[in-house]
Amino acid sequence: MSIVLYVGGSKDGTRGFIPHGFTKTMRETVEYGREIYVEHMVRLARYGTVRIMALETLCEELIASLVSRHYEAATA
Repeated sequence: MSIVLYVGGSKDGTRGFIPHGFTKTMRETVEYGREIYVEHMVRLARYGTVRIMALETLCEELIASLVSRHYEAATA
């Protein structure tokens, strides 16, 4: 098990547990319908490489921007 940050969708900014080796997960929501999150390894200048689960439809630039914003808010 490891703790991961969720980026995008209804779970944006929440942290959760996910079994080691899980690379994809799905959540069914009333408001947004089916949300599929996939694993990403994102390199952040101040924090090193972090493992996150991001909404499948997000582009890499947006993922990196959201992850940086969440990590900066957490350390403030």
